[in-house]
Amino acid sequence: MPSPANPDPMMATSVWVGVMLLVLLGTRYGLVATASLHTPDCSDSHTGCPVASRTPRLAPEVRRAQLLDTTLDLITEEGFAAVSVEAVARRAGVTRPVIYDQFGDLDGLMVALLDREEAAALQPLLAIVGEDQGDDVDPEAFLVEAVETFCEAVLAAPRTWRLVVMPPRGRSPELEARVTRSRRIVVERVAALLHWGLVRRGGPLGLDAELLARVVVACGEDGARLMLEQPDRFPPARLAALAREGLQLLPADATPAGAPRPTLPDLGPPRPSAARRPEPDPADPPPAPARRMPQAERRRQLIGVALDLVAAEGFGALTMEEVARRAGVSKVVVYRSFANVGVLLLALLRVAERRTRTTLEGLLPTDPAGRTPAVLLGEALASLLAAAEHDPPLWRLALLRPEQAPKAVQAVIHRRRSALARDLRPLVRWGLQGVGARASGVDVEVLTRLLLSAGEELVREVLEEPRTPADEILEKVWTLLDRLPVGD
Repeated sequence: MPSPANPDPMMATSVWVGVMLLVLLGTRYGLVATASLHTPDCSDSHTGCPVASRTPRLAPEVRRAQLLDTTLDLITEEGFAAVSVEAVARRAGVTRPVIYDQFGDLDGLMVALLDREEAAALQPLLAIVGEDQGDDVDPEAFLVEAVETFCEAVLAAPRTWRLVVMPPRGRSPELEARVTRSRRIVVERVAALLHWGLVRRGGPLGLDAELLARVVVACGEDGARLMLEQPDRFPPARLAALAREGLQLLPADATPAGAPRPTLPDLGPPRPSAARRPEPDPADPPPAPARRMPQAERRRQLIGVALDLVAAEGFGALTMEEVARRAGVSKVVVYRSFANVGVLLLALLRVAERRTRTTLEGLLPTDPAGRTPAVLLGEALASLLAAAEHDPPLWRLALLRPEQAPKAVQAVIHRRRSALARDLRPLVRWGLQGVGARASGVDVEVLTRLLLSAGEELVREVLEEPRTPADEILEKVWTLLDRLPVGD
């Protein structure tokens, strides 16, 4: 007979089989709670048992605010490229359906975030530039005060303003339209303010307030970026001082000098797209067998396709699959030329840099003697606008902001833009000397950067508004340039 010290093996086996059956049946039919067979009761917080973390159920408006905050945190720390429904859900401790229920999709989330942040950032600014200033307000003093107020608002809420002045691009038509609409509202308010200021100041009259407003807004956005990126180097007082000094360059009684307006150089027809031609009609005779393209020529073709793609849809649209589809080749052909999409992107940026650099170097005469500042700026703008009309994809790519690019290439774009600003600085310094003593205190470094922003905005006008040809834009700008003073 088995003893407690030596149990019957068959009996022990039967007991364990019974226990396992009980567990299986209990689990299947809910007769027992399996957790109680394996873990102690953790209902008492003093037992030291680990408590599973659960996301608390929140009211819809509270959950919405939490998800928007999480998205803004993610953008601030890792950039727009890191934002996805999965990344936001993981960071917020929720499942993806929670985000879909609130916003529909990723673009809906980004539009909602822009709505919230712009409401907080732009309403005070729009109140400043949209209110009736009255007859006793000095327009020059008001402009300087408005610049100071804007700069202080940017530094008071840097995360919000980073999103406002560096919005995501290339995600969807809805998001693009949302960003464009917000900017148009600001431009309209600034145009009304400029019209009031020019009339109240007494001139110079005859300027295009809407085009000037676009340039002013572009310069304001770039000034905000300078403060956000280097707040110690570009404090609000420095930018406000430039506004005060800049007004001295365009006195109210300035009259046209009557110099002949520069003309657009003829660069020939626009560059054709690098994408393959449309599929032939089945009724057409079969084409001759295509020759095998040499490797160097194939690389040029694929870079051209990538250029058209990024220019039209942004960096996020660039994939090896999409380039292959647009080029009419297999992915293997693309991978044979470029190891991965990063290598392709860097090759694209090098080619674009070389082509734009050739144009920009032509804008900087080695000897500007004999030209007035107005003529020098007018000729440079004419060449730049003609280049944009000749090769729109190249200049759309060149004008993409660094923050819209993958992090791996942002430093390359920053270096390119900084180098261009340095190259322009001697030319700006020479132009200020031509204006005379009234320009002696102007901040050359900041003015150069903002002039670069102004030129970029005028090129965007050519690219985004086909109904406004480059020659018309040049005519409007020349109305302003021809009033620049010469000497004292």
